[in-house]
Amino acid sequence: MKEHFNKTYKYIIITLVLLPNIFVMAVGIESFPFTCAPMFGHYINEETDLYLFKFEGVVNNKKINLTEYYGKPEGYLIRHFFSKVYGSTDAISPFTNKLHENHSYFKTRMNAFFKTFASFLEKEYNLKFEKINLMVIKVDPNRNPLSEYKMLGFFNTNESQYYSLHDESNK
Repeated sequence: MKEHFNKTYKYIIITLVLLPNIFVMAVGIESFPFTCAPMFGHYINEETDLYLFKFEGVVNNKKINLTEYYGKPEGYLIRHFFSKVYGSTDAISPFTNKLHENHSYFKTRMNAFFKTFASFLEKEYNLKFEKINLMVIKVDPNRNPLSEYKMLGFFNTNESQYYSLHDESNK
């Protein structure tokens, strides 16, 4: 009886570890702990382009850098934003855990994030904006700018809608 239990236990453990890893290899999405690569296994070298996101509030045509109003360290919020909200828009990417990605899901995530962010800014800092711009800049490994900021899109707070400047349906 004990031998049968040990054999069953062994197959359960093998199944719990092996099947998720086979799924990850077949689909191409790696997410801790089901990955063959070490955490942060994407390699960065001298040729790798590096970018930083920045949020900018706009009220009465006046732009305000929101970095000081994140409520968390900049790195924490930006990492959360990239990995959980913005991420890759490819259906299968090592930088996402979203198997079924499309424009509608992306827009829903962006709307939810910015609606919560705008509400936080108003509640915590008494800041209310007409829109919140999403900006990106190319930087070197020391975070020194290599380009001008470029706007990726904006969240219209009155409409509670995110508009991508690279979205063909907005044109």
